[in-house]
Amino acid sequence: MSSGFRSWEERNADTARTRAEAAKLTAEAKTAEQNATVGAAKVVTDQLAEQIKQTKLRNQLADVKGRADDDKDRRQARRREQRADDGTTFKVLVNIVMTLGLLAALPAQMSYFLTLHRKDDQHPGYAWTLTPVPFFLELLAWVGVMGTRWAHRKGLPRWPFWLMTAALASVAGYINLAHGSTEYGIVAGIALAATSIIGPLLAEVRQFLETKAAEDGRTLQQRARDRRTAREESKQRRAQERIEKDEDGRRKELFKDEFDEFRRIIAAHPTGGISRESAWEQAWDTMHLLPLSVTVESLASREVAREAIEEVMADHGSTRESLAVDLWLAEIFPPDRGDDGPAGAPAEGAPIEPTGGGSRARSERHPEGTEGLVGKRKQAPRGSTNGAALKPLDDADLEKVRKLAAALGSAAHLSHSAVKKAVGGGRNEYLARLRKTVQAEARQGQAKPGTDD
Repeated sequence: MSSGFRSWEERNADTARTRAEAAKLTAEAKTAEQNATVGAAKVVTDQLAEQIKQTKLRNQLADVKGRADDDKDRRQARRREQRADDGTTFKVLVNIVMTLGLLAALPAQMSYFLTLHRKDDQHPGYAWTLTPVPFFLELLAWVGVMGTRWAHRKGLPRWPFWLMTAALASVAGYINLAHGSTEYGIVAGIALAATSIIGPLLAEVRQFLETKAAEDGRTLQQRARDRRTAREESKQRRAQERIEKDEDGRRKELFKDEFDEFRRIIAAHPTGGISRESAWEQAWDTMHLLPLSVTVESLASREVAREAIEEVMADHGSTRESLAVDLWLAEIFPPDRGDDGPAGAPAEGAPIEPTGGGSRARSERHPEGTEGLVGKRKQAPRGSTNGAALKPLDDADLEKVRKLAAALGSAAHLSHSAVKKAVGGGRNEYLARLRKTVQAEARQGQAKPGTDD
């Protein structure tokens, strides 16, 4: 028999082994594929990370460059501000103008002086001996300019050097004007004269500005703030002056004598030694011996008003205490009838009473009001008229009031205060009864003649 015969178990095992190897190969292939995919993804990730890193670096580099540019701009701005504050550009331009002036004036003067000769000279040549004259004329003005600079450094007066510069520059300018106008015309003469005058003039202006800048060490911002502050202070000062002027006008119109005394007090004190308010109070006290704004006339009017009030209260049988009680009761118990309607509204079908009359009308309509009050408080209030009304009038007091009425010419002229002084004082109710009795007697005496007729 052939030895190649295999049992079913062997063939089954070989099949299983083949399948296992196939599955293993398949798994290894998938793993390799996955590894390849992961590797590719990792490469992409690394590329993206590198790009991000490079982008961050580029942004940081741009920020650094931007900050460097900003710093450079700020430094340039500070340098420009410093040059503007120092007047560097102005100084450079002044130097350029002076240089151009010398370059223009010297050749013209040299050509003029070198060609000068005597009228009888048959073969004139160049006047070499006059060569230093143009330099002399042009440098004359700069002597004054340098003198001004030296005086500035030493703190000496500068005006003598200003005069010197003006005079010497004028000499050079006149010579240039004369020979320039003769040789080249009036326009050229004026231009040559300007070359000799404008340069020294600008140099003096520059030195003047440098002196002022050295005396004032403020910055541009400080000077601007100081100017604004000065403008505000000037505005406030003008407003205060207008107010004081209007106030003085009203005082002079209404209180001429007091205003004259006020001005005398201001003039007597040193400048700023006394305020306007204190001076006016002192002037008012000197003229009136009364508190500010109070005069003898206003004080008399106050007393007249007080007497009139007392007279009215006496005529109505009231006192200050009773009036205070009435006001207190009106405040504590307002005239409110609750659900019956507003105060003073009569019930339906009730007769309508006339309004007005004040406290007297209220007492007539409600005579029980006083009794109720006395009952509540168990005693009459201070100043009540019950005791005074029952007191009989004294004949001596009546006689004094009659004499007073005769002295005044009529009983109608009797006042509460006059009656009070005549009888030597007393309660207001009693004094009112005295005055009314005498006035009634006077009216009866005037009515009798007509009755007899």
